[in-house]
Amino acid sequence: GPSLGKDSIRKGVLSFAVGTVLVIIFMLVYYRGGGAIADGALVLNVLIMAGAFAAFGFTLSLPGIAGIVLTVGMAVDANVLILERIREELRLGKTPRAAIEAGYERAWYAIRDSNVTTFCSGLILFQFGTGPVRGFAVTLCLGILTSLITGVFGTRVVYDAVVSRRRLSTVSV
Repeated sequence: GPSLGKDSIRKGVLSFAVGTVLVIIFMLVYYRGGGAIADGALVLNVLIMAGAFAAFGFTLSLPGIAGIVLTVGMAVDANVLILERIREELRLGKTPRAAIEAGYERAWYAIRDSNVTTFCSGLILFQFGTGPVRGFAVTLCLGILTSLITGVFGTRVVYDAVVSRRRLSTVSV
C-alpha cells in the first residue's frame, strides 16, 4: 500500500544520502584540494536538481531517486577523469595552470561522449516510456545537464580563479 511506497522512498533517500557522504569523504581523502572542489560541485549539482524539482512540482519517486543516483555517479566519474588527467600532466612536469588546461582538455571528450549517449538514452526512455520510466528519464536528463554545468564548467572556473589569484607551484590532486 501507500505506506510501503513511502518506506521505500525513505530508504532510497537514506541510501542516496549515505552513499553521497561516503563519496564526498573518499574524494576529499584521495584527491585532497581537487576533491574538495569536486565535492562542492557535487553538492551544488544536487541542490540545483532539488531546486528544479521543487520549481516544476516534481514528486520524488523511486525511479526519480535512481535517476539522481545515476547522475551523481556520472558527475563523480567526470571529476575523477579530470583529476586523474591533471595528475598525469603534473607528473609530466607541467605547471599547475598547464596541467589543469591539459587535464580538462584530455578528459572532455570521454565526459562529453558518455553524457551525450546517456542523455540520448534518457530521451528515448522519455519518448517511449510511461509513468515512472518517464520520471526516471526526466531526472536523468536534468541531472546530466546540471552535472555538466557544475562538474565540468563550474570546477574549471574555480580552478582558473584559484590559479590566477595565487602563483601556485603545485596543485593538490
